[in-house]
Amino acid sequence: MNPREIAARFAAFVWYSEVAAPTKAAPEEARRLALENWEAFLPVAHEGLGRLLLRIARMPSGKKRRTRNRCAAAVG
Repeated sequence: MNPREIAARFAAFVWYSEVAAPTKAAPEEARRLALENWEAFLPVAHEGLGRLLLRIARMPSGKKRRTRNRCAAAVG
């Protein structure tokens, strides 16, 4: 899958979860509707979001995130 397609699928899932089904009926229903209709979201899908989602999906679950210690940098 290319990044725009992934972003479109994610956008469709979020839209069906939050807007189309505000009663939170079932995530499975939102997933099904998003899989069937993600093409409608392709024109507004952002390729950068798709790349970010791909990077998150590839990240090992046990991997620590790199963070800067801002307090130490400000003091020293």
